[in-house]
Amino acid sequence: MRRVLRIAMLAAAFALATRALGWWAVPIVGGVWSLLSRGAMRAPWEAALAAMTGWGAILLWTAATGPLGELTRRTAAIFMVAPAALVMVTLLYGGLLAWGGAGLAMIVPFTDTKRG
Repeated sequence: MRRVLRIAMLAAAFALATRALGWWAVPIVGGVWSLLSRGAMRAPWEAALAAMTGWGAILLWTAATGPLGELTRRTAAIFMVAPAALVMVTLLYGGLLAWGGAGLAMIVPFTDTKRG
């Protein structure tokens, strides 16, 4: 239950950061999450899942308040793919951005600031 709450809160952070700063904030939030997780191996996967969930929430909100369906149909027609495929690619892109940012933060060496 605690893990689900953490993912939900992280998804909200991804959604808010995306709305406020744009897509480029996603790898930054993923990297911060990885650093806060102290290099846990699951951090990139949690970040990817949360980013996909956050972006899904943005898409649902946009669909409820605007003409997202029409935009999706027209854009999908341009790329000659199904509208569902376009939505899935969008969600996967957010997940990959977060996974990459979190994974990159994991290779940053952790140093001890205490000198003794």
